[in-house]
Amino acid sequence: MKIGFFGGCFNPPTNAHINLAKKVLKKCDIDKIIFVPVGDFYRKNELASEKDRYNMLKIAIRDSKNLEVSDLELNRKEKLYATDIFKIIEEKYLGNDIFFIMGADNFINIAKWKNAQELIEKYSYIILSRKNIEIEKYINEDEIIKKYKSKIQIVENDNYISSSATEFRDKVRDYNEYNQEIVPDEVIDYIIENGLYK
Repeated sequence: MKIGFFGGCFNPPTNAHINLAKKVLKKCDIDKIIFVPVGDFYRKNELASEKDRYNMLKIAIRDSKNLEVSDLELNRKEKLYATDIFKIIEEKYLGNDIFFIMGADNFINIAKWKNAQELIEKYSYIILSRKNIEIEKYINEDEIIKKYKSKIQIVENDNYISSSATEFRDKVRDYNEYNQEIVPDEVIDYIIENGLYK
C-alpha cells in the first residue's frame, strides 16, 4: 500500500488541507493519506492544543474516503525531530511504500534539519509547490538533493495558496468573523463551541 503522511500544525485544518490531500491521492496514485498534527512541544503563537487540533482534523475528514488522522506525535514528553517521527512511522507501517508530504516552504529548509542527509537519502517526498518558491530550481541546485530527485514528486498548490489558517485565526481574533470558505462548517462549530482563537 502507498501511504502519504501529511505533517503540520493544522491550526485549524482548512479546506485547502483537505483539497490538497485529495489532489495528492489522485495525482500521485496514493492509497491513503494520514494527517500527522504536531504535538504541544511545537512552539508557535496561537497554537491550539494538540487535542483540539486532532479533534478538528477528525471532524474535517469525517466524510472523506482514504483520509485518516494519527496521534503519534501527541502526548509526548519530549520534543520529536523529523528524523524521529519518520523512523516511528517507518517502523509502524513496515511493508508499505511511505511518502512524506510537505510544503515547499518546509522542504527548502530540510538541509538544516537534524540528520538532514539521512532524511534526504532514505525517504520519498511529495512537495506541495508555492507560487513564490522555485522548488524545481532548488532541487536541481542542491548537490545532495539533486542525487535523489527521482524520489521527489511535486504537486501544484497554486489554486489553494490563498486559503490560509493564519488569515482565518486573525479574523476570528480581530473581528469575531468565521470564514466558511477557508475552514469547513463543522470545524467552525467546534472552534466556536470551544472558544478557540479568541
